[in-house]
Amino acid sequence: MLENPSKQSTTAPASSTEEGFGLMISVISMQLINSTPDQSQTHIEHALALLGRGGSKDRCYVFEFSPDHSSMSNTYEWTNDGIQAHKPELQNIPAETMPYFFERMCHDGQILVDDAKLLPEEAGGFRDELLRENIRSMMAVGMYMEGELVGFVGCDLVNRQTQWLERDIRHMRLVADMIANTIARHKTEERLRATEAQLLEANAKLAQLARQDSLTGLVNRRGLDECLEHELRRAIRAQHPLTLLMVDVDFFKRLNDEHGHLHGDEVLKAVGQILQRHFKRTGEYVARFGGDEFMVVCPQSELDELTTQAKKVLARVRLLEQQLGSSVTVSIGVHSAIPKPQTSTDDLMREVDVAVYFAKQCGRNRIEVNPKAQGNLATS
Repeated sequence: MLENPSKQSTTAPASSTEEGFGLMISVISMQLINSTPDQSQTHIEHALALLGRGGSKDRCYVFEFSPDHSSMSNTYEWTNDGIQAHKPELQNIPAETMPYFFERMCHDGQILVDDAKLLPEEAGGFRDELLRENIRSMMAVGMYMEGELVGFVGCDLVNRQTQWLERDIRHMRLVADMIANTIARHKTEERLRATEAQLLEANAKLAQLARQDSLTGLVNRRGLDECLEHELRRAIRAQHPLTLLMVDVDFFKRLNDEHGHLHGDEVLKAVGQILQRHFKRTGEYVARFGGDEFMVVCPQSELDELTTQAKKVLARVRLLEQQLGSSVTVSIGVHSAIPKPQTSTDDLMREVDVAVYFAKQCGRNRIEVNPKAQGNLATS
């Protein structure tokens, strides 16, 4: 709907204008089609610059509405030489400050002003804003995404005025449609990126959960197998020692029978926490091997040093009686060797299992080192 159609147009002859506009649209279309979300600011503002210079405008801009149309923000802007930019101050403008503009835009999908001074009194805040910015003529055409008004593309003439023609509206609408399609495509791509990032994060969490024991939070048997295979390959390549400690809670079935399974769970969690506190150097893994058994993987560690740490674990576990109200001890088996190329993870498991078996046979609540450990290290 035209405001004050009595003014004379300052536009160029139709033939030259259409020819120039066709060339401009080709340039804008090529740039916007090939733009990425990261380039949107540059390419959309360049499109506004082409629109402004091609039509002798002073300011061209894009505003986007909030989802509920309660406010709008100036998201892109181009200004001609000597024209003040207003984008920073035109953010989150409430609809109630310009009801005339919001109602006309939502109802008609466009608003045309030939002379801001002739706007009716009900234009209120909208008229005041135009006069504050010395805007005499302006035009805004709605941007639509899937049939919904999401914003508008507009232009201003500062300290001068014109009578907008149908071709001016048609030109502006073509540019508005291209910019709307570009913004929609970029938002879709950003949503896809965000969804992809969320899926990657979810998959990473699932992978972590698949390797984590739900009770103790330690690495589970699956994670232990992966870790041990990796460390074994490294130890074979570098020919450095790899040490395993198997920790078995003594008389765990009796603890469960006498104090209940919930108490047994508390014992397992407490033992797991003790092991984590004592074996936390880079490369060391503490895992729940299964049931009442734990495994500690220690690459490139001295056997004497690990034995000292194991003794501290024994002492700390014995103190759990004060915390849990029942006597708790563990038996610890240790196996350490520089593995040969043919050594498998199963070989290591068998050797450390022998060590923990000796610890139990010798009275429990103790540490036993597999005799092969000293021999393997001494002859390597």
